[in-house]
Amino acid sequence: MRIKNLIIFVLIILLGTAAYSQQTEGEVELSYSTISGIQSKLSDVTGWSLQDNGRWASEKNIIPFSNYKTKKRPTAKFKLGQENFTEIQLRRVLIDDIQYNVLIIEYQDGKYEFPLLEEGWRSYLSASYYVFKAKNLLKVLPEDVKFNESYAINLDVYCYGEEKNYDPEIISNKIVNKITKTQALINYNQANLVWAVYPIFENGEKNCRFKFIKSYVTQHLYSFYTDPRHRKELFKRSFYETNYHKFKNFIRSAQQSIIPMDGQLSEFQNHYNIGMLNYQSGNFDIAVEEFNEALKFKPNSNISMLYSFRGISKLKLNQFNQAIEDFDKAIDMKPKEVAEYSNWIKNYFNRGVARFYIDDFEGACQDWNKSFELGFGIALEYLNKYCAY
Repeated sequence: MRIKNLIIFVLIILLGTAAYSQQTEGEVELSYSTISGIQSKLSDVTGWSLQDNGRWASEKNIIPFSNYKTKKRPTAKFKLGQENFTEIQLRRVLIDDIQYNVLIIEYQDGKYEFPLLEEGWRSYLSASYYVFKAKNLLKVLPEDVKFNESYAINLDVYCYGEEKNYDPEIISNKIVNKITKTQALINYNQANLVWAVYPIFENGEKNCRFKFIKSYVTQHLYSFYTDPRHRKELFKRSFYETNYHKFKNFIRSAQQSIIPMDGQLSEFQNHYNIGMLNYQSGNFDIAVEEFNEALKFKPNSNISMLYSFRGISKLKLNQFNQAIEDFDKAIDMKPKEVAEYSNWIKNYFNRGVARFYIDDFEGACQDWNKSFELGFGIALEYLNKYCAY
């Protein structure tokens, strides 16, 4: 007997992005998208600080305090350093049709049960988050990177929050609530963040130093750090350092989800891009509308990805028969470029998902088998679970 209520995830990943449409039971539907899943993360760097004895000290993911003597007998709180992190994440969110990124910094934290005696230390994780326009992420690591030259980017933070002893499972809801209050002018944001970056090419090796500088929205405060005349001061006493390619991958993985919105583009391309933006953000009904509008300007479009994205959107909206029609069209447009082949074969898998939900189990298994034969290995799990293979 087939268990129909099992959730089958649409596993297509196109243009380096995945659709996120998760909603907590009882959650009020909002006028903008929910926070996406993790686009990229960084969790293994070296923190450095200049000690008061003139030497540099380093620790994994921790910028140590500069007090050299205290390091000999450090307290639990002292071990956390000037700052630290266990993981840095980048996510995305759509607010009033504008693309934003969310920077989440998860860090080691704790408190004493008896602070005056510094006894009864209890450790836990906390997180701070910053919501800022996606266009500013493009500045953090531009295409024309200049090595051995530091710079700092004002993220122009839309809203900020801090979660002590936080729960990773509900951090997205916390961020959504803060965005909602900011939109409604209930929350007035005063926090800002400057992201300093220093790509270094030395002795044949490429590394990257970076640091986060907390500030306020007042221009004369954050402009000190972004002023080119103060570049030498940015990394004079402390910083994080990691392999340049690791840092580049961390930034680029999030940057590639930013959809270009250019008034010089054709009507077709504009609607297609807006459809993609809403698809990425889980607004599947709007995505379908925009893809439909795009096709009005180019009804004979041979872009198979448009039909793939529209098909997945309809699948998410439980429009299974219409989704199948889109996957049929996408499959008929077999790509000529090898680079597009891996995405194209996933149309078979996703058409199988749609067929499964209209009780066409034989057709679903045929499609999953076809996608597996063409190289989509994940389909084997569904063949084993739902088909007599």
